[in-house]
Order: sequence, then C-alpha cells, then structure tokens
Amino acid sequence: MAKKKRRIPQPSPQPVSGVQPTLGAQVTAPATDSLLLTVPQVCDLLGGISRSTLVRMEKSGKLPGRVQLGGSVRYHRETIAAWLKVLAEESR
Repeated sequence: MAKKKRRIPQPSPQPVSGVQPTLGAQVTAPATDSLLLTVPQVCDLLGGISRSTLVRMEKSGKLPGRVQLGGSVRYHRETIAAWLKVLAEESR
C-alpha cells in the first residue's frame, strides 16, 4: 500500500495595503520583499480582480511584467508598480 504524501501548507500571500480598486489610488509596493509576485498577489494588487480577468488583460497586452519560470507564472514587482503609477498619473 502506497504511503500518502504529507502536504506542507504554503503561506498565503500577504494582503496589499494602500491600494484601492480605483485608478486614482495611491500606489504602494506589495507587503513582500520578493522581486516576483504570484498571480494571486497581482490580482489583489489590482483591486481583487479574478484570475480570468488577469488572463484577459494579459492576452490583450494590457498587463506588463510577466515572467515564465518553467510551469509557473510570476510578475515583476517593480514593472507592475511602475505601470500602476503611470495609470494613476494618466487618470488625473
């Protein structure tokens, strides 16, 4: 009989403070020091959008900073922050 593998719980992404779902919101860096953000972290950063909305934005060329690491997708934190800052300035 095969042994069941034990799953190690992964830490949940830190909530991003200071970011509102409106374009005019103050843009702050996520509460993580990592260079790359996960898909859920980017969804939270963009106001809690769904994963499918993120994919649509990516396919239409509206979302910069995508990095493919083997089978994983990450987003460059500084690129996303700069993009959000530009969007906030354009909406003024």
